[in-house]
Amino acid sequence: MRCVRPGADTLDGGEGEDVLYGGAGNDSLVGGTDDDLFGGDGNDILSGEGFLYGEAGSDTLTGSFFGDTLYGGGESDFIDGSLSDDFLLGDDTLGVAGADTLIGGDGNDTLKGDADSLSGGNDSLLGEAGDDEIYGYAGDDFLSGGDGLDYLEGGDGNDFLDGGLDNSTLLGGAGLDTIIGGLDQDLIEGGESADSLLGGDGDDIIYGEGDGIENSLAGNDFLNGQGGNDSLDGGAGVDRVLGGLGSDTLFGGEDLVGQNQRDTLTGGGSVDYFELEDSGLSGQPGDYISDFQNGIDFLGTGFSFTALTVSRINLNINGVSTGSTRIAVTATGEELAVLGGVLPGQITETDFTSV
Repeated sequence: MRCVRPGADTLDGGEGEDVLYGGAGNDSLVGGTDDDLFGGDGNDILSGEGFLYGEAGSDTLTGSFFGDTLYGGGESDFIDGSLSDDFLLGDDTLGVAGADTLIGGDGNDTLKGDADSLSGGNDSLLGEAGDDEIYGYAGDDFLSGGDGLDYLEGGDGNDFLDGGLDNSTLLGGAGLDTIIGGLDQDLIEGGESADSLLGGDGDDIIYGEGDGIENSLAGNDFLNGQGGNDSLDGGAGVDRVLGGLGSDTLFGGEDLVGQNQRDTLTGGGSVDYFELEDSGLSGQPGDYISDFQNGIDFLGTGFSFTALTVSRINLNINGVSTGSTRIAVTATGEELAVLGGVLPGQITETDFTSV
């Protein structure tokens, strides 16, 4: 054990299991194997293997090749787990919150921006390589998973979540969140408030609001599946849902846009706007709209009603041949949409709106 008087101290634990206390002042503490480092007051620099606690002040903590536990303490800290499986925590004091930067590095890390904080800080949490768990908690946080199968949870505040390269689970929580899925198959949930949810590449599952049991509020969300064959659910609220590339399934938005390839669109019980995308390609299948409500919902298109052909088509729905409606561009034969269970005689010009 080493203790020194207040001041700007430099302590090196060397070999052996040591406990180093910096005390007051801007200290530099270097630990050896299995050391415990306590920075105390001041802007301290701590590096080593074991348990590192910056305490008060804006501290810099760097882990080792092994599994470390790094606590920043109050104020704005920079924490780098380095290699191996680390646990990183930005703030741990009730009512004290700094804008912390936490970097997991290699390994399967756990990063937490604020714990038991009333207001939270605006933290940057970077998982990098490995299967990481990242929690922003309160504050407007930036979370990035990096490589690996990551779990990101923004918490309160207006957060930005980036899933990175592999399969990720991204939960926005309360606040106006922006979530980007990344390159692989992601599960994205916006939570409360009006969120922007982008699936990225891969076959993603995207929800505009959280579990109805847990969240009583609903936001007006923007969902975009982008690449891949995605499943998008706007939930409650006036949502805009875009399928993007791939064969997508869209639920629950007020404004649903299938975009490229054949998508399945389901609006819900309120007034829905289904935008019929024009690919310009003859033989391209249109979107399938499963619950078009004649006289309630609208079909958005850039074509006039007289430029369209509305005809009957029989579909096998749940094993039953059901009369449905095919809408196509007369001049090119391009199919814009198929309305399941709706007969052509029910469709009139009043069902269309310009986009």
